[in-house]
Amino acid sequence: MDWKNIADTVVLWYEEFIQWYLVQPIYGQILTIVGIIALLALMVTIIYFVIKGIAYLVYYILKGIYYLLKGIGLGIFKLCEGFYKLVSGEINVNKQTENNNTHSENQFNGIQSNIIYCNECGKSFSENMMRKIHSNENVFCTNCGKGFSIEEFQISLTH
Repeated sequence: MDWKNIADTVVLWYEEFIQWYLVQPIYGQILTIVGIIALLALMVTIIYFVIKGIAYLVYYILKGIYYLLKGIGLGIFKLCEGFYKLVSGEINVNKQTENNNTHSENQFNGIQSNIIYCNECGKSFSENMMRKIHSNENVFCTNCGKGFSIEEFQISLTH
């Protein structure tokens, strides 16, 4: 490339623009400056959003690759874990039998604790609340603070 030739061409265009600019009336000169500023602002905005778009594209591609590799790794781990349990003879505990065991543990005096809810906020009573209410103590809801006595508890059981 001939840099001297390129520089001469740029200087020639600049001088032609300056001559054209000085011949224009004042409102033409002002509008030309406003137009140049608007074009510069437009170019800066376009460059900003192109760079931002490329950054988002790279980010989401890397995030997708991460989740893909994470899923593949988890699948391989589960496959190896299942193969290990198959080879070693470990038996998976059936989740339904676990739920039945915990359901029978949550019963107090024949009353299931998981069916008692606060009538103010709807939160279920905890096991500690059920023990206190069966020992004739007043309890308060841990979510909204409403107090319950044994009489209210028995009324709520009949309805």
